[in-house]
Amino acid sequence: MQHKKLQAEIESKKIPINQKGGGRKPRLEIKQEEVCLCLFYLRKMPTFEVLGLHFGISKTEAKYTFNNWLEILGNLLPASLLEQV
Repeated sequence: MQHKKLQAEIESKKIPINQKGGGRKPRLEIKQEEVCLCLFYLRKMPTFEVLGLHFGISKTEAKYTFNNWLEILGNLLPASLLEQV
């Protein structure tokens, strides 16, 4: 739910260059994979290159996905719980 709100907010601020729905589709289609990517990074602290290789995406997409979900998890979870991960 929080993820959908954040995505809607990001989309509302964008200035459209391409048609709606255009562009490359994300490689991690399942949101659970994106959350796993974020938690895996927090637990093991690999480089984004290794993280991308593990999940079959580029290091740039791994970094973007991690930062996106870290913000969402930071809003949902208490700070003490996020630090434990």
